[in-house]
Amino acid sequence: MQIVSAADERFAAHFATMLHSAWTHHPTAQFHLLNCGIEPATLDALSAYAIRQGIRFNVITIDIALLRGLPTSQTWSVAIYARLLIPDLLPCSIERALYLDADCIVVGDLTALWQMDMGQAAIAAVGDTYGAHLEREIGIEIADDDYVNSGVLLMNLVVWRRDRLGAAAIAFIRQYHPCLVDQTAINVACAGRIARLAQEWNLLAHALLRSEQWREPRIIHCTTDIKPWLYRDALFASIYLYHRNKTPFPSDPPRALHRSRPRHLLNLLVGRPKYWRRLILAWRCHAFATAYFSRIAGGSARCLQG
Repeated sequence: MQIVSAADERFAAHFATMLHSAWTHHPTAQFHLLNCGIEPATLDALSAYAIRQGIRFNVITIDIALLRGLPTSQTWSVAIYARLLIPDLLPCSIERALYLDADCIVVGDLTALWQMDMGQAAIAAVGDTYGAHLEREIGIEIADDDYVNSGVLLMNLVVWRRDRLGAAAIAFIRQYHPCLVDQTAINVACAGRIARLAQEWNLLAHALLRSEQWREPRIIHCTTDIKPWLYRDALFASIYLYHRNKTPFPSDPPRALHRSRPRHLLNLLVGRPKYWRRLILAWRCHAFATAYFSRIAGGSARCLQG
């Protein structure tokens, strides 16, 4: 299994968290970090950590000049575009790669995803109607059913290389300036060649907050502003902190609450459905986290006995 992610210095600790979570479930996977401006000391810490843990770890430093002129903001850096270079950065002998955003947490076995038959699809990904809505507001017409989230991508590198999809995505960004730049460009470049995945493979926090549906995840994606490293009432915060504190970049639990308890209780008392849905969702996330910790503790014990 070839797992690829990208990070700059700001997201290096979150990448390490994702790395530990994925390695926990797939200790023989090959991990590739696309380095988009990580400080040398941080890289040294990551590499030393990988050696100690026995993680198969490869750092690929990105030539930022290749991405010069692409839009950035306070929210995203050029690291978001690195995934477009994956087909050219990995050896041609590697025919598929699983790309994971640095703010993902792997909480289950990914074998079924990795081994799926992609046919001639360029990517396999989970739908994300929010992104399509944003693009339609600025005149880029994309149907909800055709739009996917780019934070978890199973990439058919044979198709990407053959059809130069990375270059097509970059050209689209330069011409049309979409809201969700890399994500929309990938959707357009891969249009008609996208295999849709079930929600469990990329549980989007922003979609979960708006939906009453619940799917037990294999991958959790921290897509809202309510990040588990910022707020202690963020969904799945305990799982994030568990894996974060197994890395060279441990963190104390955040003290801040996204919503104050008095405000939350008041809205529950007046019966606002949104707050009751969030309470039920929080209970489900807590129950999942409890079962998750029990499961991985059992797995660790079996490894030690073996």
